[in-house]
Amino acid sequence: MVNRVIVNRRTLTSNGTERRYTEVLPDSPRPGAPVVLFLHGSLQSGSVARNFTGNTFDEFADRGCVVLYPDGVGRHFNDHRVGFQERARRELVDDTAFLTTLISHYETDRVIGCGFSNGGQMVQRFALERPGVLSGIACFGSPWPAADNVLPELRPLYDAWSPTPVLSIQGTADPLVPYDGGMSGIGDTNRGQARAALESARFFATLNGLGEDAEPVSAQPVSGVRVDRFGPGAPGSPAVDAASGAAPVELWTIEGMGHLVPNPKQMSDKLGPGTDKVVGAEIVANFFGL
Repeated sequence: MVNRVIVNRRTLTSNGTERRYTEVLPDSPRPGAPVVLFLHGSLQSGSVARNFTGNTFDEFADRGCVVLYPDGVGRHFNDHRVGFQERARRELVDDTAFLTTLISHYETDRVIGCGFSNGGQMVQRFALERPGVLSGIACFGSPWPAADNVLPELRPLYDAWSPTPVLSIQGTADPLVPYDGGMSGIGDTNRGQARAALESARFFATLNGLGEDAEPVSAQPVSGVRVDRFGPGAPGSPAVDAASGAAPVELWTIEGMGHLVPNPKQMSDKLGPGTDKVVGAEIVANFFGL
């Protein structure tokens, strides 16, 4: 039985600026409930992200979580890429401060940061600037940028990275962020070089202390889907069940999928083909034990 959820549009002030977000709550939220952040992609908003994901992340409220969809400034977040030059960058918007303030409104010790495209890149920046705040990271269509495409002032923060379970989901037919790496962006608005999906997962594994030469264990749960797991645990198993304290990294490769968050809703093909093989929110739920 699906419980009733409550949806609110809210505002808060961060660095003197009014910021907006959408809040999805269980009918009877419990103290200390996990918080699931979902950061939208370029040219989207929190409300658009709910629709874009087929409301599948709203369903975490049925599991007792609080789900938050923040709005970026000018429909973007100020992520960590040199190549990102939208209004949020030009105005030097401090989205890390905004997200920190947002999280502080909720009494929880477990925050899962999820993001699509520009939102996934912002989740990565947040984890760099606020090590240990996120209990998990899920990135859709957002591999870690190439080494020279990370803002120079953020690179020294690698040494303070707090090992965090990471889930990455990417399609091989992504027209905006090439699965095998290369220049990413929308039309003539490029975002700089992106790492290949597997290279990005290996980089996360290095940050998590799993070794620079770590190799993944692979599995194919369904036809056209490959799971590569760095660190403890079998591919596709919950990160929270890892035998050691190490933070695993998992890459889900969706054959033939475009620049999307996999969900049952039929999407415009301008971002590439959809998929009915998996649902992104369900993968997140399993990996993080939500």
